[in-house]
Order: sequence, then C-alpha cells, then structure tokens
Amino acid sequence: MVKKCIVCDLEAEYKIKDISDYYCKDCALENFGDLEMLQTIEEEAQRLKKYIKEKLAEEDSDVQDE
Repeated sequence: MVKKCIVCDLEAEYKIKDISDYYCKDCALENFGDLEMLQTIEEEAQRLKKYIKEKLAEEDSDVQDE
C-alpha cells in the first residue's frame, strides 16, 4: 500500500517516527529542513518485517515447547 504525503498527496518517502504522518521529499524538506530526523518509509518497512519475523519465531518455539 502506497503512503501519501499529508501535505500534497504525492507518494510519501518519509515519516515522523512513531507517528503516522507521511511526507514526500519536497514537503519534508520544506517543513523540517533536515531529513535526518525523519524515517524513510523503507526503514519503517524493514523494522516491521524484523518485528514480524521475531514474533513468528517466538510462536514457533512456543509450539515446539508444548
């Protein structure tokens, strides 16, 4: 699912950590001036994938322990 910029509705590339406000690169630069304090959508996706893998591994080990 493509995230949209909350300012201009273009495809988002950045987000504020732990908040669901998404921004395209131009709007992020205009509103924040420094992209270092924002997460990229890809970073967030990788973090979520890692979390899901860990949870699935925990569930698998719980099932094997029974």
